[in-house]
Amino acid sequence: MYSILVIDDDKMTHFVIKRILGEHFNLIHVHDAQEAVNKLSEVTIHLILSDIHMPGIDGLKFLESIMADAEHSNIPVLIMTGKPTVEKEKSALNLGAADFINKSLFKDDPENVVERVELKLTTTLEGIPVPKGFSVSKKAFVQSLMDEVQSGDFFTISRRLCSLLHSRFDIDHIFFWVVRNNQPRLILTMGIKNLQKFGPDDLLKEETFRLFSAQPKPYLSNHAFGEDPGIFKEASKEEKLPSEIGIPLYEVTDREYLKNDRKIPENAPMFGYLVLKRNKLFSTKEFNFLSKLLIQSGTILWRYFTKI
Repeated sequence: MYSILVIDDDKMTHFVIKRILGEHFNLIHVHDAQEAVNKLSEVTIHLILSDIHMPGIDGLKFLESIMADAEHSNIPVLIMTGKPTVEKEKSALNLGAADFINKSLFKDDPENVVERVELKLTTTLEGIPVPKGFSVSKKAFVQSLMDEVQSGDFFTISRRLCSLLHSRFDIDHIFFWVVRNNQPRLILTMGIKNLQKFGPDDLLKEETFRLFSAQPKPYLSNHAFGEDPGIFKEASKEEKLPSEIGIPLYEVTDREYLKNDRKIPENAPMFGYLVLKRNKLFSTKEFNFLSKLLIQSGTILWRYFTKI
């Protein structure tokens, strides 16, 4: 179970948070920043909920010290306040806060609080090292995606995710299909103009898709023109795109994913098919990174898809 460090000098806040989050997470309660620092040195913490107003070291100063600590700087910190202002929120986010929570949500929309905590835990990209050659910060990538998640729907979040992949991971073309009952629906295609002509009926004719649907697991092909897996081979050859990664997205929400220790349950059905193409080879490290990143992000997409 994931451990959350709750920092607040108000006993009632601890009581309310325990009632909302206690059955989902292991909560560790402290009442000031110094107690928090002590706990961080003693136990593994996956997320921090910190009040912004505390005696002694306040929430912003504590946040600043956490972000300067290499050992703990990747822990997402959610800043809480009963009197939010644009200035305070901007200061917290500029210092590296993962989110800013108005304490009124504890009473008015507790499920929203649970969802926001789960989203932060899902998108920390824990245990996914960025391969050499990718000039991208995991934290920056997550924040860019989360900006859309806070206010978007399935389609806008999907477009944001693919735009980030296209711009930050040196991908020449992206296909994203939703697959229901083995029938694909093209959500978006992004990149090479000549590859944007293909639709769902074209995909159904592809042997790679038929094999993939029968056993949906990520695949890597650096010779997609030949016998290796690959879709739309002739068009890809014309555009000089020999390398392809295919990634399934599963019918697993971020909540289910976290409860299963960041693993996709065996035999989880597939709901999406992402294909990344480019003109230079993918390394094994790049393949492992991108497949883990997208399968993990897919748990957020599935939750939003179920709301359509």
